Amino acid sequence: MPKIGDIEDKGKKGLDIPHLPWLKKAIGSEFIKGGIYLLAGEPGIGKTTLSIQILGDISIQGAKVLYIPTEQSLSDVKRVVERIYSLTTKEIRASINENLYIDTIDNLSMLPWFLNHRILPAQSEYHGCEIIAVDSLQGGGLSTGVGEKYKRLLDFVDCAKGNGITCLFVNHVTKSGEIAGPKALEHTVDCIIYIRRALRLRPLFVPKNRFGPATLDPLVLIMDEHGLKESPHVTAEASTVLGYSGISGEFAEAQAFVTLPRYGSRPGLSAPFLPNKKIKQLLKVLGTLKDIDVVDLSYDISCYIPGRHVYTSDLDLPIIVALLSSYLHQRVDNKTLFVGEVDLTKQIRPPESTYLASLAEVLVKSHPRRIKCVYLSENVVDEFKKLLKKLKPEGEIVEVNGVKDLDSLIHDLWPFLTADAK
Repeated sequence: MPKIGDIEDKGKKGLDIPHLPWLKKAIGSEFIKGGIYLLAGEPGIGKTTLSIQILGDISIQGAKVLYIPTEQSLSDVKRVVERIYSLTTKEIRASINENLYIDTIDNLSMLPWFLNHRILPAQSEYHGCEIIAVDSLQGGGLSTGVGEKYKRLLDFVDCAKGNGITCLFVNHVTKSGEIAGPKALEHTVDCIIYIRRALRLRPLFVPKNRFGPATLDPLVLIMDEHGLKESPHVTAEASTVLGYSGISGEFAEAQAFVTLPRYGSRPGLSAPFLPNKKIKQLLKVLGTLKDIDVVDLSYDISCYIPGRHVYTSDLDLPIIVALLSSYLHQRVDNKTLFVGEVDLTKQIRPPESTYLASLAEVLVKSHPRRIKCVYLSENVVDEFKKLLKKLKPEGEIVEVNGVKDLDSLIHDLWPFLTADAK
């Protein structure tokens, strides 16, 4: 029996992906020759795009690669390739045209035959292919249960691994987020790359990796017409927004922290000392905004109300602005105050006259010049300005902005985010 020091470390040869440094970082290495990779995620999330990016990057290095679609036609795949590499150099496009092969099979149970007859023989058309992608395992008639077809897939895996051919299998997930198919599939592969959808972002995880450490904290990606890339929104940000409860002479503080859960963790909502039904209602309203997806996120929300008074509906707006600020990674000026109840149609309801009078008193006498700007319903702007003028006839103490609904508020706070829509 050899000792640990007597065992020869032969190392693992890799297939480089120089234009995907974020993926190389996530999996901890290049793609290993003979490695079996599983790329999982819900339909339409970008699995095909990422598969083409991987094979394209490897083909640029001069390696021969094969893409086998089971749910798309050859012309469909060609359009994806052209979309991703349309802005690259002629040399890159020439390398991809030379080294990226695309072919189909009638049934996934044919994979062992395909490997032994069209890839491994020296004179076969795909001999020398270094990585094979199958997109997806749910196409071509593969059952999600353990059966003859799955056994044939295992035969293909064993043979490919034995010949040093890397495999990339694309797989769907169930409605509950579990990887589709038998658990034996997850045990067989060397590395699992899992993509989720959260907001307009694509968090990527590597929950299993025999070639390096697992990546359980999300690597945040975005996707444009040329493929997936690392998002500048790498880390979440907490946000604090000022409001007024209408009772004491102090301002309330709404705080929110919107995060992407770790792999295996469920989204959560923590809002201590706040009315649970009201907070869930506000999150539901957020979900009706354009390009705002509140699914699969974790929320930590708190609200400091001076004097330990109970929550009032006029604190709806500062809480929603705090959530948006954290979600969008856009800061809010700490000298801006937000006032108003938010209804189910995204409208900002006006406060009562007694509330407005109390707020005007606080702004003019208790905290002069601490607040530079106030956002509230457009229906009470004139009334509020008169109250301020009555308390301080000379000069304007605060800028008053009236808004109709959340859409107009977002456009006013962060106009560059809605410039394309206008």
